[in-house]
Amino acid sequence: MMPDEQLAGLIVFPLAFIGVLANWTVALLIRKLPSLKNSFGRLTASQSIGDAIHSTVFAFLFSPMCFFGIEFMKDYSSVIGHILLIAYDISTYSHLCISLNRFCSIVAPIKYDTIFSMANTKKLIMFSWACAILPSFYLYIYHDCKFYYIDDFWVFTFSATPVCGTIVWYADFLKYNSIVISIVIIDVITVSKVRNYKANLSKTCSQTHAKKRSAEMNFLKQACLQAFVFVCELITYFLITPKVDGSERWLRFFLSTVAWVCVHMLDG
Repeated sequence: MMPDEQLAGLIVFPLAFIGVLANWTVALLIRKLPSLKNSFGRLTASQSIGDAIHSTVFAFLFSPMCFFGIEFMKDYSSVIGHILLIAYDISTYSHLCISLNRFCSIVAPIKYDTIFSMANTKKLIMFSWACAILPSFYLYIYHDCKFYYIDDFWVFTFSATPVCGTIVWYADFLKYNSIVISIVIIDVITVSKVRNYKANLSKTCSQTHAKKRSAEMNFLKQACLQAFVFVCELITYFLITPKVDGSERWLRFFLSTVAWVCVHMLDG
């Protein structure tokens, strides 16, 4: 019979591999499609790269580490965990930038090309990546708040120190939830502005307007669903998983590792 740790690696690999294919495909296609060689396309590519890195790490580092029981990788799993945290931040910050991009295109269409010029977009992407990478060394390396793999439950967890507990609560859980809620609010305002604008136009092409309204509502539903999934994943990882009894190894695994992988797989 296959050991549990090997089975955990087998469960994660196909999910993460789908995320690898989906997200890297999106990132590469955006670079080739002329219609997406704009601010929105660049920001979407940034988000896809963050998700792709996250999925790649789980597919080609986490899964082999579990399946083959590679002790060297387990000893240095905090390095893998650090990369995962950076990739997660890149994806989250990029989502926020994309929402602001859409909001600006509706609220300030005349100034949009100036605000989100290609030069400014590149600076925004560089800034978001810097915000994802640089503080992580201070929070997780300087304060020795390691995010490492434990083979008891096949999950990544933070060091159990008081300072790390504070960092995890404020710099991770509350920060991510605040960003996700901000994204939802921005997207709701954006869609409402679009609908108000459409309502003031002539109602001659009612069928066309109906299709556009349907597309707008689908977009809003998608944005809210993404936010809901993100919040659920954060709650299950930070609040529910620590309260699960230690004997429930598989439940912990699915509520943390599998949930985290699935979020980035579906994001693609």
